[in-house]
Amino acid sequence: MFGEIQPVGRDEFAAAGQKNHKASLMVEVWGFEYENQTEIVVDGKKYAIYRTYGPKNNGKIELYAGERVGKG
Repeated sequence: MFGEIQPVGRDEFAAAGQKNHKASLMVEVWGFEYENQTEIVVDGKKYAIYRTYGPKNNGKIELYAGERVGKG
């Protein structure tokens, strides 16, 4: 799966924290390529996908990923 990596906004850090994750990045991928994976590897590092958004009008899905922290 190929995607475009974007930084996450300030508000996303709070949303990720509520799900016991530290927000790291957002990857935009084509909807037909995403099959509800729970992890993504970027530059050799594994991240947990804690939230998705989409598909959007352009057919892409935003995958919000980060590191698990705390309990849960």
